[in-house]
Amino acid sequence: MRKELKISIAIFIISLLGLGVSLKIKPLSVVSPNEKNMLEYAFPEITIKERVRISYSSLQNPFETSKIVEAKKNPKESVVKEAPLPVLSFIYEGRNKYAVIGDSIVREGDSINGYQVKAIFKDKVLIKNKQGETKWLKLENY
Repeated sequence: MRKELKISIAIFIISLLGLGVSLKIKPLSVVSPNEKNMLEYAFPEITIKERVRISYSSLQNPFETSKIVEAKKNPKESVVKEAPLPVLSFIYEGRNKYAVIGDSIVREGDSINGYQVKAIFKDKVLIKNKQGETKWLKLENY
């Protein structure tokens, strides 16, 4: 036999032995004993019975802390104050019309802070709240 053939057979046999040994070795566990104990216990089921709005943020002053809603004894009868009007800071008229209201960029038809944007003009924006009242937001110093 040639020398190259003997070397290739020896390498093949050594690789088969290495494969057999590697299958016999138990791999290291990546789960700690504390984590194994935690997996034995069932996770509790969490359900949400009702959601109540407890605070809101104002877009008038971004540095103002959230205001707490006054709640009566029955949480279903909570009084939610109407959010203040958002501030209009920029209007863009190009192929489409965009406005920056508070910290959001909106187009006609978008909703922000409980108001829907009905129309955008070059110096003002018409918005409508959920009760159907329409209000104008005007650019300051225009």
